[in-house]
Amino acid sequence: MAITCFIRYRIDPFQRDAFRAYAETWARVIPRCGGDLIGYFLPHEGTNDVAWGLIGFASLADYERYRAALRADPEGRANFA
Repeated sequence: MAITCFIRYRIDPFQRDAFRAYAETWARVIPRCGGDLIGYFLPHEGTNDVAWGLIGFASLADYERYRAALRADPEGRANFA
């Protein structure tokens, strides 16, 4: 894997279930759009308002294709909203 996107989220600790649903949606959308979902990680110990998402790509060109596909994906657009 040449590129890994490391996404840091600040979440409401009382909305963990909502974030979990958000992450589960991305688990369907990301691979469909060309990303290699490494995982979403919810807080477990320590800070309870930070979560992470990691997505891998073989190249910058693959990442750029993914971003274009993601913008065109109806379920992805709905999850962003």
